[in-house]
Parts: sequence; C-alpha cells; structure tokens
Amino acid sequence: MIKKILLKNFLAHAETEIEPGPGMTVLTGPNNSGKSSIVEALRCIATNPLPKHFIRHGAKQARVELEMDDGVRVAWIRKKATAWYEVLRPDEEEWEVYAKFGRNTPEDILNILRLNQVPLEGGKSLDVHIGNQRNPIFLLDQPSSVAAQFFASSSEASHLLAMQTELKNRVRAAKREKSFQQQKLDEIRTELDELQTLPDVNLELETARDLKGRMDVLDNEIPAVEKYLQRKGELENYKTSLGAREKELSELKEAPELFPSVPLERVVSGMERLRIHGQNLKARSESLDGLQVPPELFPVQRLEAELVRQNQLTFAEEKQNARRKVLEPLSSPPQLEDVTALSATIHNLSGNYGARDEILRRAAVLVPLNEPPELHDFSALMKVMNNLSSLHKAQTDAQARLTELEKSESDLKQKIEVRLAEIGNCPLCGGDLDAQKLIGEESNES
Repeated sequence: MIKKILLKNFLAHAETEIEPGPGMTVLTGPNNSGKSSIVEALRCIATNPLPKHFIRHGAKQARVELEMDDGVRVAWIRKKATAWYEVLRPDEEEWEVYAKFGRNTPEDILNILRLNQVPLEGGKSLDVHIGNQRNPIFLLDQPSSVAAQFFASSSEASHLLAMQTELKNRVRAAKREKSFQQQKLDEIRTELDELQTLPDVNLELETARDLKGRMDVLDNEIPAVEKYLQRKGELENYKTSLGAREKELSELKEAPELFPSVPLERVVSGMERLRIHGQNLKARSESLDGLQVPPELFPVQRLEAELVRQNQLTFAEEKQNARRKVLEPLSSPPQLEDVTALSATIHNLSGNYGARDEILRRAAVLVPLNEPPELHDFSALMKVMNNLSSLHKAQTDAQARLTELEKSESDLKQKIEVRLAEIGNCPLCGGDLDAQKLIGEESNES
C-alpha cells in the first residue's frame, strides 16, 4: 500500500506531499489545480510512458516518489529525453539506480509497486489500478472478448499459461541481458584498446583547449561584429533611400531664386526693437504723467563746488581710513565732534548729482526722436511659426517611438518562437504549439 506520494516539478506541482488515509482518499479542488496530475504521476511511475511535457516550466527534471508501507521508497525521474528509477530500501543508505531497462518498467520496480497490468492474449494488457477520467468505468469501453479474457485469467489454466509466458519472457530477457553484457564487454575491450593512444589524446586535448580559448575570444568579439553589420545594413538602407530621393529630386526643376530675406529680417528686427522701445517709453510716459512739475534745480555752480568739496572729503576719508588702519593698535583717540549732519549732506549731494546726470542723459536721448510709426501686429504669424515648430518636434518624437515599438515587437516575436519551440506541446491539452498561429491570433485580438 502507498504510504506517501511526493511530487517535485511535475506538471503543476512545484513540491507537493500527500499522505493517503488508511481507507479511501478523495482529492477535491477547482479545475486546473493539479488533481489529475497526481493520477498521471502514478501512471508514470508504474508504466514509464513515452517522453511528454511532464517537467514543470523552468525546471530541469521532474520527480515522482512513492513511499510504501514496508518502508521502501521508489522514485521516477524524467528529463527531456531520458528517465530512470531510484530505489531506497530501509536497511540501505544509498539509492539504487535503474537506468538502462528499455521501454518496459523494471521487474524489481513492478514487484515493489504491485501495480502490474493484467496480461491478456495477443500480447495485450489491461490496467486495473489506474483509470483515466476521460474513459468510462472499468471494462465498459472494452469489447466483450477483452472482458471475457480478464475474468478467465483467474482460472488455473490462465495461471499456467501466464507462468509459461512469464518463463519464456524471463528466458528471452536473460538471453538479451547476456547478449547485452557480451556487447558491453566487447565495447570495454575496444575502449581499452583505444586508451593506448592516451598521450595523443592529451595532446589533442591541449589543442582543443587552445581552440576553446580562441573561441571564447571570438564569442566576445561577435557582438561587436554583429553591431557593425547591423549598422552597415542600416547605412545601406539609408543609402538606398537617399538614392531613391535623389532620383525623385533629379526630375524636379530648379527652384526660383528667392528674394533676399536679410534686409527684411533686419527691418523686422528693427521694428521689433522700436516696438519694445516704444512700449517702454509709453510706460515711462504713463508713470511720469502723475508727477508734478519738478522744482527749480539747485544752482549748478554751487553744486559743482559741493561736488568738489565732496571729492575732497572722499579723498580725506580714504586717507583717514588708511591712518585709522595704521593707528588701530594705538589707544583710542579723544571723542570727536558729531559728523552725522555732514554725512547726511554728503549723501544728499551724491544722490542729487546722480539724478541730474540721469535726467540730462534722458533729455539728450529723447530730443532727436520723432513719433514712432504704427507697428504691424505679428502675434498671429509668430503663433503659427511656434505651432509649426511644435508639430515638427512631435512628428520626430512619434517617428522615433514607432521605430522603437517595431523593434520591440520583432524581438518579442522571436522570443515567443524560441520559447514555444522549447516547450513543444501544450501543458494542458498536449497539442502542438504553433508560434505563427499564436502570434497571429494575438494580433487579431489586439
């Protein structure tokens, strides 16, 4: 009786452990949750079927292990194209491996599992342990002759015939095993004869290692070469397109000579500067409208004298600063008279002098000017030019994005074809996976 079932990387089971109860064990769950996979795992370990998609996506091998009530553990391991059995008995520490046994399950494995099929006449057999959920109840989908053979197999004659057939099969198996062992002995002798040239093999091995190193160097250089070839193809395509454009443009007539736009640009630029300057003058005029008539200016002669006096005071102040730096280490001098009023006077003189120069400069600039001409409104033209520039930039960005999307789509299609080629069959229905059909359906849906 089966005591424990362990599935690892088998179909939908990453790592599952089931301990059946002493009586009937019922597995329930939603669709595609892995119930049928457990029955399929028992079928695989009992019959060792042909290679199918039993390995879980992303794993290298699938493993189905049963622990029997006597403590013996049996495991069935499936890789892409090979399968083998491993047996661990209670009194042993290492697994016993069954690797070369042909298509039929080894006799030792069948004796441990006790899931043998019932042999029928004509070399056929009937599985009475594991049923298929897509078939009717046991024997109902078989002809009456098969049912009669099954019920007649319990008679003594059937047992004798089965024993005779078993003996014949064992004799044939022993002969095949003897032939196989003799063939292996001949192969070992041949291999031993070939090992006499081991020094030459070592020399070839060193040569092969050198070639492997060169191949590694070439593998590192291949991406750069592929990049150059791709760039070459792009340049050739660009050259072809330029040739086509040149051929199309050669049929066109020479464009008429355009009117020189440099003077117009200068005029437009000058008009724009005059418009801005006029706005500034208008703003200044509006800001000056609310002002009162300036008072009578201070006499210039007296102001000049004050300025001279100010310069003298400034020079004196600088000298005093230099003296102060020299006299800083000395003790403090006696307290001087208050010069706050003098400093305020000097500050007022400096401000009046600067205001006078500014007013004179503005008057000199405004005297020769005439009334500005009425300017044309270029706001609509500037708006159209800005819109054209924005549309051209958007078109360039969209074209670059379209190129990136087309390249991404091509890479994704190639990855899908490679992955579907590795999977082979659908893990759910077992049908063939056609990359072109799948990609075509997805494109139609989108």
